[in-house]
Amino acid sequence: MVLTFKNVNPENWSSSWKNSKQPRKQRKYLINAPKHIRRKIIVSQLSKELRNLLKIRNLPVIVGDYVKILRGKFRNKEGYVIYVDTKYYRVYVDSAQITKKNGETIHYPIHHSKIQILKLNLTDKKRIEIIKRKNPNLTEKEINELLKMSITKKEDLKKVYDLNKTFK
Repeated sequence: MVLTFKNVNPENWSSSWKNSKQPRKQRKYLINAPKHIRRKIIVSQLSKELRNLLKIRNLPVIVGDYVKILRGKFRNKEGYVIYVDTKYYRVYVDSAQITKKNGETIHYPIHHSKIQILKLNLTDKKRIEIIKRKNPNLTEKEINELLKMSITKKEDLKKVYDLNKTFK
């Protein structure tokens, strides 16, 4: 379901809509949410190894995360996140591509709840701070183990960032 309304006005947004049981107010909350709130909404579950290590269930998805697709026609495919669309709450993975009738291949949008993060992109120092804030009991040993687990090849990340630049 693509969430679109004609009269979207982020200035008209209230966090109190989140407390409502009414589906129309939940939709209104999602559709009218400003970008900084949308980024916090786009979270995905972590793999069992990461969950056991960090004692955290989910984290926001960012470009460069290595993910596994759990549902849909691309089920069980793994790849890097190349773009996060905050407007429609969708994530684009490099291994999820379709061919259009004219022969052009495009990346298929996937909802953030249908993917699982296998490796984290920890090139951003703020992400490590977020993990520490979510679980203040983490030791330096566990953080170093996480850094070893989540190291991805710099060549792969470079390709992902290049794809991200061409995607926009």
